[in-house]
Amino acid sequence: MRRIILSIDEPISKEKLVEMEDGLAAVKVGWPLILSIGVDGVNKLLTGLGLKKIFDLKLADIDNTMNLIVEKLKPMADAFIAHSFIGVRGSLGSLNLQGRELYLVLSMSHPGWNESFYPYLREVAMEVNPEGLVAPATRPSVIRKVREDFPTKVVISPGVGAQGAEPGDAICSGADYEIMGRAIYLSERPVEKLREITKKMEDRLYECKRAKDRPR
Repeated sequence: MRRIILSIDEPISKEKLVEMEDGLAAVKVGWPLILSIGVDGVNKLLTGLGLKKIFDLKLADIDNTMNLIVEKLKPMADAFIAHSFIGVRGSLGSLNLQGRELYLVLSMSHPGWNESFYPYLREVAMEVNPEGLVAPATRPSVIRKVREDFPTKVVISPGVGAQGAEPGDAICSGADYEIMGRAIYLSERPVEKLREITKKMEDRLYECKRAKDRPR
């Protein structure tokens, strides 16, 4: 089962990453890692990996600024994550991804997020038509709503592990992949931790399927 996206926010050895490769669906890189080891360091870390590389920069600016960022990082990236609240005209509508995928944030996992934004963000996503959407594992009701509104889109969910959601919860609610970071890479044995979490996810999905199949 490869339903885990590893979020790398702190330096990790390439050897450890290669060891985990077979158990991962993708890796997600954000500003903390870029600022820590630099663009060249990130490039060296990711080069040769047979995994999708998602750059989680939470792009949220005018089109020209975002296009300049994409241009610099496109050799390393398969996909970019952007905020949807910035709207379409002069921003997302003219974002030039140069063949890379786009994932739009529809909700966030922290307590201060305001779900009243959702109707507007949904309309933006429907107009932009991205490859996928970001909805938090800590808000299963939001994932269900996103899946209902976007039945064919890829849904990826952060918030598993350190932020409180359990492995498998987001997928049971309708997500395609779960994003995990600290729970794995801060472990003394990250490879073994990944296997452990994958087993927990498999068990949770089995329970979820049984519950759905149970006669009512």
